[in-house]
Formats: sequence, C-alpha cells, structure tokens
Amino acid sequence: MGNDKLNYKQYAAFINREVELKDLRSFIDKEPSEILFIHGPKSSGKTTLLYKFLEQVEVEQKLDVKFLNLRKMLTEFPETVDYNDFLSVLFNVEDEKNKAGKLSAGINVGFFKIDSEIERKIRQGKVDPFKVMEKEFIRLKKKGIKPVLIIDELQALDNIYLSNGRQRRLIIELFNFFVAMTKESHLAHIMVASSDGYFINRVYTDSKLKKASEFYKVDYLNKEDVMDWLRNLKKYSKIKDYTLTEEDAGKIWELVGGSVWEIQYLLSRFFEHPIDEVLTLYKKKMKGLIAYYIGVDNRKEALLRIFLDRRHAFIKDFMKEGIPTAEIEELLPDMVRNNILYFDPTEATYFPQGESYRWGIRLYFDGAV
Repeated sequence: MGNDKLNYKQYAAFINREVELKDLRSFIDKEPSEILFIHGPKSSGKTTLLYKFLEQVEVEQKLDVKFLNLRKMLTEFPETVDYNDFLSVLFNVEDEKNKAGKLSAGINVGFFKIDSEIERKIRQGKVDPFKVMEKEFIRLKKKGIKPVLIIDELQALDNIYLSNGRQRRLIIELFNFFVAMTKESHLAHIMVASSDGYFINRVYTDSKLKKASEFYKVDYLNKEDVMDWLRNLKKYSKIKDYTLTEEDAGKIWELVGGSVWEIQYLLSRFFEHPIDEVLTLYKKKMKGLIAYYIGVDNRKEALLRIFLDRRHAFIKDFMKEGIPTAEIEELLPDMVRNNILYFDPTEATYFPQGESYRWGIRLYFDGAV
C-alpha cells in the first residue's frame, strides 16, 4: 500500500479546553514552587488534556518532560507491586559499550538514565534513588532546560512500600521529595493527576502538602461545547456517515452530559444502530452497573438513595439520613475507588461519576428504563 495513513469512520475529538491549556501554561511559566494536583471525575479528559498541552508547549519551550502514565506502566505488575518494580518504572539502565561492542544487561523502561552499577547500588539501598533524580533535575536546569515531571493515575502507587523496614508508603516518600524539588529547591515542575479525589485528599493530608501544592480541577465539558461538537461531527470527529438532529444532540447531553469518552462511545454505535435504541441500551447498562455494585448490600443502597433528590452530598448529609458513621467511613471510600462516586477534594463533596451514573442510580430505584 502506497499510503500509510489509516482511515477511520470516527476520530477522537479534542474540544475547546482553551482555559485549561492557558492555566497549565501559566503553571510552567513561573519558577517551580508547588506541586499541581490535577483532579476530576473519570473520563473528564485529564490525560488527553495533558498530552495536548505537552504537544503545544514542547515546540515552544526547552522542556524535558517525563510523563509517567501509571495506568499503562503498572498493568504488567501484580496488584501489589514492590519497591523494585517501581524503580524499573523510573530508571532506564544505559551502559557504555564494552570492548566486545555489546551492551550490558539491564532494565530499559524508565525515564531517568543510569548505568547498571548505579542500579545495583540503588537496589541494595546504598544509593538514594531520590538523589539520582535530583541530580538529573540539576543537570537539566544548568543546561537551560525546564524539567517537567507528570504522574498520571497516581493512585496506582498506593500499595508500594519502601523495602527498608520502615514500612512507609512510597507515595509519602515521593511527595516529600516533590516538595523538596518544588517549594524548596525550585528545580522541577511537578504535576500529579488522578480521578480518585479521595486518594488525593488522603495523600495531601498525610504528606502535609497544604502550603506546598495547588488543586486544579478538570471537569466535564459544558453544554455549549458539547452541543457545538454534536452539531459539527464532521469538523470535530471527522464523521461523514450521519448527522444528528438538535433533538438527538439534546438526548445525548441529557444522558451523559460532558463526558468525552462516553459521547465518543455512543457516537460509534450510531453507525449501525438507531440512536434511541443505543441510548436505551446504555441506560440499561448503567442501571445494571449500579445493581451489580449494590448487590444485596442494603447499606450501599441507603447511601446511594441520597442522590435521588440532590446532585451532590457532604458527609453531614449522609449522617442526617441516619446512616451510621462507621458505614459512611467504610463505604464512601469504596464507592470512590470503584468509580461509582467522585469525591471533590477542594469542596469535600461527593457526586455520582457523571450524568450516566445519575441515570443508573435513578433507574435502579425507579425500576424502569
């Protein structure tokens, strides 16, 4: 085939986000002084936004970006990974060629370049890996290059422990290092993204980051942007096989709101099936998802029932319903980890994970679709 370009009926869309791109640019245009926590509900577009941002600024500025998407990198590891697994994510072993013209063996998946001797000493506990990273930041800064470290899906590190007997979570050690690199030494820009706002809040509290970090929320698209997208499918998604009526666009907005991934998922189904059929099946799917999560646990049902007549809830709202404190403390984190609810750490509020989850909760209790 003479043409390597792939052709699709539908392409991933990037809609607006001019405000967010400007805010991220402002963050790296000032001297490093704080960690930026990027949070937002599932499928709000955090990772796509970061990739788009880097695509723009890397052609304009001298940056050295180390982007750790932990959703990708830790999928090959067991559910609970150890310290050495994490080191293989961070460090790339590159030795000089020996006399035989061959390279020494070593891991080759990381972002900070080291030789196999340094790797051995790190694994033996003779060299502090954080000192190795700091040295790299200093080297880049002296060359007039801005170091930028981005960790996406931060919660993937939650089960990693230091192997030095102290049994402190690596995540706490990592953030103590981040504070040193930003607030104290001003060496690197550090951004941390996660859809688990409850986890971010816990790290924020445990690591005493209140005066060394900033929260930044990436929310779902607003109605104006969604409707512009759905009215102009050829422009944004390169869809030529169908167009949507104003009524159809309104139905999609009502069901999934500004969730980019869900909108793209639904659009892909419209090639082969009538729109109303696709939307009805999706409502059934969300109802089933809620039913599966609740199972036979009446406690979960009691907590979710509160969202029948409100869009968000505080802890006190659950307590007013007479739900025991122990159940609230056990179940709310579980609902956030399982992406049933989203916790906003800046407002200490709980929301269903988007409009489709609201539909699922409503239909579960109403018993209809």
